[in-house]
Amino acid sequence: MADWHALYQALWKGRTFTDIEEAIQNELEDKLNHPRLRKKPEQKLVEAVRRVCASSLTDTEKVTLISVYLDHFEEIKQKH
Repeated sequence: MADWHALYQALWKGRTFTDIEEAIQNELEDKLNHPRLRKKPEQKLVEAVRRVCASSLTDTEKVTLISVYLDHFEEIKQKH
């Protein structure tokens, strides 16, 4: 199975990450937007899955990356 860190970076070309795990958490929790403009994690998950599906990754790589997003989404839901 492909290294999901490399897959995530392939989606975000040109960006550098110090902690990819934290980047996914921030993305799903929409932490980079103002609190009044933030979307729910469910909405952000749908957007992420759409972006992954529209990418040029192979089907296996897409499934791998989507499963990572789902794992992080579950962690967020358990916290709240």
